[in-house]
Amino acid sequence: MDRLRTFAVAGWVLVATQVVHGAVPADTDAEGDVGFSTGIVLLLASLVGASAAMLRRPWAAPLLGWTGLVVALGFVLYHVVPVESPASNPYVGEGVGLAPWLTVVACVAAGLWNAALHLRGRAMAAAA
Repeated sequence: MDRLRTFAVAGWVLVATQVVHGAVPADTDAEGDVGFSTGIVLLLASLVGASAAMLRRPWAAPLLGWTGLVVALGFVLYHVVPVESPASNPYVGEGVGLAPWLTVVACVAAGLWNAALHLRGRAMAAAA
């Protein structure tokens, strides 16, 4: 499988995990507009990147790589770090079920996969 086809698969996994996360209810007290707004922007960036990878656009790899990194870091900062603020919705201590946690893990993993693919591609290009 060539690099952009791999990015297309990874990109669509990133899109799917974000959509599933948005569809799985988590009973928390802190959900606000920051998570929703940021999530929509990152979902759109993921959709554009995955579509661009399918169309073999060379800018798809950096878009998905950086978007993936931001998604992964964002999910950790927003849901995992146990600090409540207007810009966070920590699951720690909220008693959310297993399903919301699994979607967070899936989003972080998909984001890191895209970031790693991009970094690996850059390293291979630099070595060539």
